[in-house]
Amino acid sequence: MLNTIFPRHGAVLNRHHGVENGQSLRITVRGTSTSLAPILVNGATARREGRDFAAEVDLTAKFNDIIVTTTGGYGECSQKIRVLWDKKSFPRYNFYIDDHSFFLTDIAQQRPKSLFEHFYLGGLRKVHANYGTKFTLNCFYRNDHHPFLMTEFPDRYKAEWADNCDWLRLSFHSYSEWPDRPYQDPNPTQILADYDLVKREIERFAGPQTFIKPPVIHWAVASPEAVSAMARSGRMTLFCGGFRGAKAACDEAIEKGLDPVTSITTLDRAAVSDIGYSRSIDDAIYLYCYKKLYDFELDALFFSGSGTCCNLFTKEQIVANFARSARAPFGNETYGLGSHEQYTFPYYPGYIPDHLERIDTAARQATEIGAKPVYFSEGLLGNHSWE
Repeated sequence: MLNTIFPRHGAVLNRHHGVENGQSLRITVRGTSTSLAPILVNGATARREGRDFAAEVDLTAKFNDIIVTTTGGYGECSQKIRVLWDKKSFPRYNFYIDDHSFFLTDIAQQRPKSLFEHFYLGGLRKVHANYGTKFTLNCFYRNDHHPFLMTEFPDRYKAEWADNCDWLRLSFHSYSEWPDRPYQDPNPTQILADYDLVKREIERFAGPQTFIKPPVIHWAVASPEAVSAMARSGRMTLFCGGFRGAKAACDEAIEKGLDPVTSITTLDRAAVSDIGYSRSIDDAIYLYCYKKLYDFELDALFFSGSGTCCNLFTKEQIVANFARSARAPFGNETYGLGSHEQYTFPYYPGYIPDHLERIDTAARQATEIGAKPVYFSEGLLGNHSWE
């Protein structure tokens, strides 16, 4: 049996996973084989130590094929994997905030002279001024708490949206907050229609330059058919989520100095993860560690955050969670920060008085390790080196 352990099919690799120069990223392919016959990796003979094998491979393109072959008593065995090279990678972070309808409702009713006279957008602008943070605000078409539809938002601020689109973008999240997990139906018609509806309204009142492809669907839950339809139509190329079901086992393995990807045996890897677009627990384990995994059938990237959803954690917890993510031994340079709009508003039952301070804290943690603010929905997670 032939088993390539590293890298995984769909891995996104950077300078921390090998030796990078201007032309290539040299990585070491590792695996095991029950056959004692020579192992060829992209045509070159691999080093052997018992069942283990290793060989260097130069990645020279954005997408790279690695072909591992051997022969045995039952004929030839071959394994082909494809990986991405995150060329000239650098530490960077994306900050999205979900569930927006409150600030849109307020501004539509109050009609301030400037968007940033509203305390929420004004607060985000202060964070941007402090750290250069770029925000993606994922929006609902309908406010389920107070009567409002996105059609009611005026276009009088279009120039101001355009002037600030370098750091402030709007995107689709769902038609509305409820029902929970709205896109689990195998028929993708509704999610496609809702996306187009929200996109059309954003472009009407804020201009096309303000709209950006969404990094996440409401609840990060959708049927495989809905995910496929969004990806294949080009509406989404990035799917961020929680991919729940693997955290405790991964943390335990890491504390023991083990690689969760190869060491966890207590979980059903074929089971489906929650808050994770129907991806498997096997994928969830990998994403918890390495944060990103490319699906070549969908031509889309799946991404796991950094434990800094600001409405879930105190400022102290955000600092600790981000530090844990930053020091994890998996070569990651991409950090996902997030939160939810409604917790900023005093009239929301779950109001968190220091929510904007938590957002500032998360952005500060990323800045202090040298991470640059980017939009993950652009380039390769904000890296434009292949363009």
